[in-house]
Amino acid sequence: MIFPIAAIAADRGMCRALPFASGTMLHDSYRLNDTALKGPAAALPYRYADDDQVGSASDIAMARAQVERIVRVSGLEMNFVLIATSTTPASAQVDNGQRIIMFDPRFMARVANAACPDWGAMSVIAHEVGHHLAGHTIRAATSPWKDEVEADEFSGFVLARLGASLVDATSAAAAILPEASTRSHPGRADRLKAITYGWQNAHAQETTELRVSRNDHRITPQPQLNFVAQPVHARANRSQFVSRMILYGDKLDYYVDESARIVGYDGQTHPIGEKAAATTASFAWVFRAQNVEYQVDFSGKVYTRLPSGQLREVGVVTAMTPPAAR
Repeated sequence: MIFPIAAIAADRGMCRALPFASGTMLHDSYRLNDTALKGPAAALPYRYADDDQVGSASDIAMARAQVERIVRVSGLEMNFVLIATSTTPASAQVDNGQRIIMFDPRFMARVANAACPDWGAMSVIAHEVGHHLAGHTIRAATSPWKDEVEADEFSGFVLARLGASLVDATSAAAAILPEASTRSHPGRADRLKAITYGWQNAHAQETTELRVSRNDHRITPQPQLNFVAQPVHARANRSQFVSRMILYGDKLDYYVDESARIVGYDGQTHPIGEKAAATTASFAWVFRAQNVEYQVDFSGKVYTRLPSGQLREVGVVTAMTPPAAR
């Protein structure tokens, strides 16, 4: 699914440090002694922390923002606790039923600068999220190589969904993974293949979704007029739906009413947002929902801007569809 509103989870509470007493911890192996990864994080142009104290609020906030982006495109719930530490580059574990991701902010900063700003650190975090989602942290590792490959595939898949190129998605692995294999981890070449496979799967899946959606007889873009926002007191309070919005891969229905409000419908209506004036001449109107901005062009196609800066078509605005035809 492509940035569905319904899959965007709200925060599930504050992060807190937990004792590391139970569960399986997966420590991932990196080449920390490489020249590219040497030197203080403070000297690097891209940094996690804004101070020298590992575990600061800024460290947690930055990691949390990355995990939120990962779960948003996966349709998952944001139920991870992030813990900054200087004892391990990155690891995943479950403690008392809570999913935990541990990370060294200084290591993340070095990865970002040695590999690819933003995408480098993101790929490490995505790998750890992948361990959790595959259930690796709740059982003994009987096939550690298989576990690592699965987490790598997830990392490649998620980064593709976020708009990373194949070079972006593999940049960190190419820079920091050991060339030789160990008992617990495959060698660099095999892991790069896994990341590439995940990245390719994401693109293949997205192509199929777009093809199926565009061939749906109900999906005919409706031309849009340039929207000019009116003062609140001048808006009509009319709830009659005038158009339907379809987001590819999202099963929730969305409707625009006469008062320019947008609601979701799954048997009950849910306020989503309101139409707003476009900020560029290329679009008729925009709306924002839980940190995701959608832009609608004059032909009725809906776009969102990926973290990479690219625009991606994610849906259409259509005329109202009679219930019998849905």
